[in-house]
Amino acid sequence: MKKSKKNVLGKLLTWVLILLLGMAAGYLGASLAAEIGMASDALPFLILGLLAGFFIQIILHEGGHLVFGLATGYGFVSFRVGSLMLIRRDGRFQWCRYRLSGTGGQCLLAPPPWREEGFPVFAYNLGGPLINFVSVLLCGALVVLFRRSSPALACIWIGIGLAGLYLGLVNGIPLKISGMPNDGYNALHLGKDPVSRRAFWAQLAINAAQMEGRRLRDIPEEWFILPGDAGPDDPMKGAVWVYRYSRLVDQGRYEEASALREQLLQENGKLAAVHQYALQADQGLFDLMDGRISQGLDILGSSEIKAFCRQMKGNPGIVLVQYAAARAAGKTQEADRLRARLEKDLDAWPYPGDADATRELLARVEDRLASAAEKE
Repeated sequence: MKKSKKNVLGKLLTWVLILLLGMAAGYLGASLAAEIGMASDALPFLILGLLAGFFIQIILHEGGHLVFGLATGYGFVSFRVGSLMLIRRDGRFQWCRYRLSGTGGQCLLAPPPWREEGFPVFAYNLGGPLINFVSVLLCGALVVLFRRSSPALACIWIGIGLAGLYLGLVNGIPLKISGMPNDGYNALHLGKDPVSRRAFWAQLAINAAQMEGRRLRDIPEEWFILPGDAGPDDPMKGAVWVYRYSRLVDQGRYEEASALREQLLQENGKLAAVHQYALQADQGLFDLMDGRISQGLDILGSSEIKAFCRQMKGNPGIVLVQYAAARAAGKTQEADRLRARLEKDLDAWPYPGDADATRELLARVEDRLASAAEKE
């Protein structure tokens, strides 16, 4: 109970800090606008600057990760802004669509080969916030340059600079947001904790292998095992354990996967929220497949899981869960719609090996649900 209260308090303080940073940025913007004589007319230009600024600053932030990562031995895998993602596969660059709820962009690189003595993590993690802060200085210089000749343009640069300041601080101050460590937290702690550093390496390496088309079952098993077989006692390590669970599913080792899923779901507050909900959705799916229809529908019909599925609506694995629930509930039209959408999403999914695994699981789901319907 004490640990649960501590987790809730920590999350509350994190969001209070983020809110205060936003309020401080707004106050700073209004003050600067007043300084250049546009206190009453500045709002539209500040808003325009902020809207453009967040888009620009996300690109700069992810570009910072890219530049500092490549400079320290990482390899390019993907670069995403919004839902538009540039990937590299078989030595060629390709454009595709991919959206991850809660993120405006993401740069994922392949890590250098693992070494027991460690690998570079500091520059890669802090490269994003650093570029944001550099852009703030540049925006400040442009505000000074245009404050007399074009106050409206100066206000736009204020907005762009404030967006950079906000993103730099939110990502640079060591925090855990929704359970996940941010760039500053990683830069501060990964160098001190060899187990977390290995977990960080494993996530990047597994993602890079999946982008090349490899399935989880074909990736070396040792990538899914932390030093000393460390447990999922924080979101960073927990992510590797969730990968281990998904690998068991891909291997068809369903009983072992079920046991591990149950173990992970008992790690209350230690997994990232996205992983916690994904495992619960899987629990509901496998309940349906094993003939526990009412139990599975109860899980998948809960408000938390339904909200999670809406947020992750572009993920084929989640669409599969929704399709299975609709079919098990006898909602034929909805099931047909979701089935067609699933095929479309699988064709566009940037991870071809993962798409193949989902298609195999889909066939198993349909077979098991058909068998359950015949018994009724």
